[in-house]
Amino acid sequence: MPRSAIFSGDGMRVPVLVAALVAGVASEWAGYGWDQPGLWIPDLLTGLVLVGGGLYGRRAPGALLVLTGFAWFAGNLDPALWYLHRGPLVHALVCFPGRRPATRLGWAAVGTGYAAAFAQPVWNSDLASVLLVLALLVVVAGRQVTAQASAAFALALYGGAVSRVLFPAGEVAIPVLLGYQAALAGIAVALAWRRPAEVADRVIELAQPGSLRAALAETLGDPRLRVGFWRDGGYVDEHGTPVTLPAGDLAATLVDDGGAPFAVIVHDRAVLTDPATVEAVGTASRLTAVNAALQAEVAAQAAELAASRRRLMVAADEERHQLAARLQEGPMLRLTALLGTLPQGRAAGHLADTLDELYALAHGLHPRELDGGLEPALTALAGRSPVPVRLSVSTRTLPPEIEAATYFVCAEALANAAKHAAASMVTVAVTQHRADLAIDIHDNGAGGADPALGTGLRGLSDRVETFDGHLTVTSAPDDGTRLVAVIPLAAEPR
Repeated sequence: MPRSAIFSGDGMRVPVLVAALVAGVASEWAGYGWDQPGLWIPDLLTGLVLVGGGLYGRRAPGALLVLTGFAWFAGNLDPALWYLHRGPLVHALVCFPGRRPATRLGWAAVGTGYAAAFAQPVWNSDLASVLLVLALLVVVAGRQVTAQASAAFALALYGGAVSRVLFPAGEVAIPVLLGYQAALAGIAVALAWRRPAEVADRVIELAQPGSLRAALAETLGDPRLRVGFWRDGGYVDEHGTPVTLPAGDLAATLVDDGGAPFAVIVHDRAVLTDPATVEAVGTASRLTAVNAALQAEVAAQAAELAASRRRLMVAADEERHQLAARLQEGPMLRLTALLGTLPQGRAAGHLADTLDELYALAHGLHPRELDGGLEPALTALAGRSPVPVRLSVSTRTLPPEIEAATYFVCAEALANAAKHAAASMVTVAVTQHRADLAIDIHDNGAGGADPALGTGLRGLSDRVETFDGHLTVTSAPDDGTRLVAVIPLAAEPR
């Protein structure tokens, strides 16, 4: 029966397991007898775990694990077969997750493994064993699963070699044997752990937008893996670089979408040989690509929404500016001229009060000082504050909308300090860094302010967030109130 036929359906599992159990019991009886359960039970379990792991894996390495398990039992029948199991075991480690070596070095490693399995003196020599396992580690270096499994195999053999040097009389022979058996069982579990569906799940779990290649490389243990997507008659990677179909020790697996070219995965020839794994990886690649496209679309919509919000904010500020200018250059100018013609009296007083209110309204719509720059505007604002202000401004030329946002943040903070904080001093520092503008306002008042209760602060927070910034308020009782706003200068309105 071909090896692949073992895995053609779930119905073959039970017969193979029964055959393994019968063979295992017979070999344990021949090798140990029933009066040494401390030896034959772990030995039997080791062989059954190897066979069971192979059946569970349901792919190419599974057949090799099944052969390893039966070869393990064969070692109890004849001392010449003690190391027979290491042939298919090395084969599985070198070729995982396939069964054909991808390189000449791989073929050499597999051939050496089988040759040594039939040459008992080779594995009997601790020096030869150490060198062979070291060569195995070199061959599988860079492959996550097999490197870890091979390291466990190496540790078990190295531990045995060291114990024989330290305890030549064999006092620790049984613990060393148990450790080796545990290592074999662990290798079987590691190689059989990832089913094709689990490979797909792992790829989807790891993949983030633009990182499908990294997710596949980590899942399949192939750092040289590349992914190309079909664009305009050819395959290109995530950076737009053309991906050519490989030769030599690399292979290309084509992924289609409803019969149309979709992607190509360039990989080590040993990585994708099982059809079920290929299909699982293809499905994961399609799902991940669709998910990345959806996330990119959502991100683009969010960016457009933010840009629209900024444009509305800028347009509103411009409208306020124009309205303030029309007030000052129209009604206020004519009323001022009229005031100059009126004699001192009640009418003139009412008109003067009305002019003051119109001036405050115009100033609230758009502070005229901002036309001369941020620092003069903030200096004028600090001069009008009933609370003394220590002002520090260190900026270069800023976009008008950023200057307006900065001004209104400072104005609201100074108004709050005057109305609610009972402060005797406010410190205002506006500093331009390379990538952002920091606004730090701190008063020495009573503190204890609750930002959630103030509509003015919420409005300022909305304004700052429009420019991708953030505003924080700290107000511990008896420690004053500190307001800090940070606005990225790269996030200018569009």
